[in-house]
Formats: sequence, structure tokens, C-alpha cells
Amino acid sequence: MTTLDERKQRVRDAYEALGRSDGARLADLLADDVVYTVIGSTAFSGVFRGRGDVLERLFRPLVAALATPLAIEVLSLTAEDDRVVAQLQGRSKLRSGVPYDNTYCFVFRFAGTHVVEVTEYLDTALVARAFTVPADPTALLRLMDLNMCEMFREIVRVGRGGEILETPALTLCGSPHGTAFHNMTIVRDAVDADTVIALVRDFYVRRGLAFSVGVREHADGALADALRERGFMELVAVPGMALLADPGTRCEPPGLVVRRVRDDQGRRDYLEVTAEAYATFQQSREMTEDTFAALESLRAPHIQGFVGYLDGAPVAAAALYLTHGVAGIGWVGTVSAHRGHRYAEAVTWAAVREGFKRGAIFANLQASPLGRPVYERMGFITPTRYQVLVGTV
Repeated sequence: MTTLDERKQRVRDAYEALGRSDGARLADLLADDVVYTVIGSTAFSGVFRGRGDVLERLFRPLVAALATPLAIEVLSLTAEDDRVVAQLQGRSKLRSGVPYDNTYCFVFRFAGTHVVEVTEYLDTALVARAFTVPADPTALLRLMDLNMCEMFREIVRVGRGGEILETPALTLCGSPHGTAFHNMTIVRDAVDADTVIALVRDFYVRRGLAFSVGVREHADGALADALRERGFMELVAVPGMALLADPGTRCEPPGLVVRRVRDDQGRRDYLEVTAEAYATFQQSREMTEDTFAALESLRAPHIQGFVGYLDGAPVAAAALYLTHGVAGIGWVGTVSAHRGHRYAEAVTWAAVREGFKRGAIFANLQASPLGRPVYERMGFITPTRYQVLVGTV
């Protein structure tokens, strides 16, 4: 008969070996007829009967989803009668890129040298959130594309004087004071250059509007080449960035108060920040006023603007566009006199947290040159780029 200390040591040895990618000791710890219960209602929750069932239906799918070994830190072990209770901290990363750092409490019931019953307690909300992010890069990029397109559509839809034309493969967005960047033909599916040019000519050129064509680096290489052959050139390549989990980070610069836009005064404050901040990118005051002419542009069931105030004055802003289960982040800016104090990061975190609170599975944005270092510091990765092409037709 094993002693309590021997049982505790067997549990410790099993999890220390697991961190070295050796799962054999943990498997050997389980009796052939073990009953293993994972609490909650996640994809991994349930009752697994027998060691073979545990290995095939629980351990194997989890290992397949991990990009790095599941390192377990044993925080405490308590033994009494036939039970060992283990408090553990796990650290790993899923193949989707999501950090998977869960906290566990296991109750092991021994019979002799083997465990015959296991109850696993863990952060089920983390499981549900982390395993929802697509592990397949193609699926992740598809959601990023859809959210990006919807952000552009919503900006034009609620803006003053905006027009949208949609075909099975393209979304054409136009505003009377829009820059070439914002008056973008967004490519959503396979299409040839002649079709794009014909639509651009009819939608933008005859109205005298500046325009561009936005192509996806991961899907539209042939179209981009064909447009370049027709005289188009790259205006800018925009990093498509994603934050695949909510790390719980908070950024609270001294003196900054972040508030959500709730009324027309908040809308005007947001407009003033954006007008000054985006003048850096040659965006006209008229364009900004058209974009945020209505409160709906910053407060709607799927849209929420945030403003950062310093001594009562608006100095930073960011907006959430929640579509397709993705927290799209847009219009991040800081007035020039207050850059360098992490105010933009603070309002971005406010928008990101709101998105995850509303059920988003990841956050998505298209970064400016000024913003990219900030987002990289926050933990955003860059799965793709969007090339913005301009030309004459």
C-alpha cells in the first residue's frame, strides 16, 4: 500500500514529465477502469470511462490542438485518506496562436498505486474562448477579411453622403470627401482585372471621386499583378493584425479617463480627436465630419466609440465594430500634442475588452505605420497584409 507522500510524489512526477513532452507517466498513473470527469459544458467537458477513452477522446485532441507542450507548474499538493488534491498552473499555446494558460484543480482518488477517479476543475470560460479561434489559418483569415469589409461598409453606411455598391466579389465604398484609401473597392472573392476596372470607372471616375482597390495578400496575388500591368501602383500595404485572446492587460496612463461615447457631446469629442489625429494622413476635416455626422456612427448595437480625456479635454479615441464574432478595432488616434503617452493604447484596450465582453473570439485591425508598434506591444500578430492599389482608368 502506498503512503500519502508516495501518492503525492507520483502526481508531481507525472506532471513534471508532461512538461517535458512525456505523457507516459500521467497515462500510467491512471487505472485501466478510471472514471475521469471534466467539469462544465465545454467541448472537452464530460465523463470519460477507462484509460483508453481518456487518452483517445480527451488527451489526444488536446495535444493535437497545442503548438507547444503543456507545461504544468505544481502549485500545491494535499493528500488525505485516498485522495490527492493538486493545484496546477498550465502554460502552452494553441496552433491558432492563442495562449492557453489555464489554472487547474484536480482531485485524484487512489486505489493502491493507481488513480481510479479524477475530477478536473479548470477555467471553462478560457477553454470556450480559446478553442473557438480557428486553428486553420484559412478560416482565421476569412473572418479577418469579413470583419475588415464590414468595418468599411459601416463607416460609409452611417456616414453623410456615402454610397455602397456590392457584387458577388466586390464591395465598393464611396464618400464625397473620401480619400483614395477610404473610397476603396474591397475584393472579397475571385474576380478579374477587367471587371474591377469597369466597376471602378462607373462608380468612382464618373463621380470624380478618388479611389483605390484593396487586395488581400493571401488571396489576390494574380489580380494584384494584373492591375499593376494596367498601371496601378501600391499606395500603401496595411498590416492585417489579430489579437487571438484577451490577455487581461490594462493600460491606465496617469490622468487619462476613458469613457464610451453615449451622447452627442461624446460624438463631437470623438470627431475632434479624429479630425486632428488623421490630418497626419491627409484626411480632410470634411471627411471626418461626414463620417461621424450621426451618433449611430459611434453608438449602435454593434458599434461603440471610446474617448480618452485628460483634464477634461478629449485626447485619444478608438472604436469597436463587432461583426462575424470578431472585435474589429478602427479609428484609433491621439491628438499630436499628446502622442507618446500610451493614450491610444489605453482606448484601444477599452475597445478590445468591450469586444471580448460581447463575445468576440478575437480582435482584428488594420494598422497604420504609427499604430503598428503599439499593437505589436499589445500582443497583436500579423497573419496577412492588405495592399491598397491606385491608378488611372
